[in-house]
Amino acid sequence: MKADTIDILTGKGHFPTEQALAVAEAIDMAIRDAQLVTVPILDARFLASEAKMDARFTTSEARMDARFAAREAEIDARFAAHEAKIDARFAASEARIDARFAASEAKMEARFVAMEARLDQKFDRLRLQLIIAILLGYAAMGPLGTAAVEALKRAF
Repeated sequence: MKADTIDILTGKGHFPTEQALAVAEAIDMAIRDAQLVTVPILDARFLASEAKMDARFTTSEARMDARFAAREAEIDARFAAHEAKIDARFAASEARIDARFAASEAKMEARFVAMEARLDQKFDRLRLQLIIAILLGYAAMGPLGTAAVEALKRAF
């Protein structure tokens, strides 16, 4: 490469030979010290950059997942609290309804007991009346009863 460079500098650039050698040497040093990027070096840099980006995205995703999990837990807790309130309201309502039914049943039972007591009194009175009627019938069939029936027949 040095010879070709010197030929170009002396032929096309009309440089003197000493200047052409100096310029060629400077070009060689610049190329040697330039640390030019080759494809493997570029690939390595891309991989390193990609690894950094992947790490940042992973960290970002983890943060977002944590935030979503926290938000989801908060929403679940709120729904659970709301559900507990509704369950408590339904339980209280059911207890009130059960109490009203129990009170109504107690009232009805008391009324049935009172009516049964009245019917028992009426049946007791009816039994007494029947017993008196039977006794009067037996008495009427006796000597006094037959005399009373005969007296009634004559009167009418």
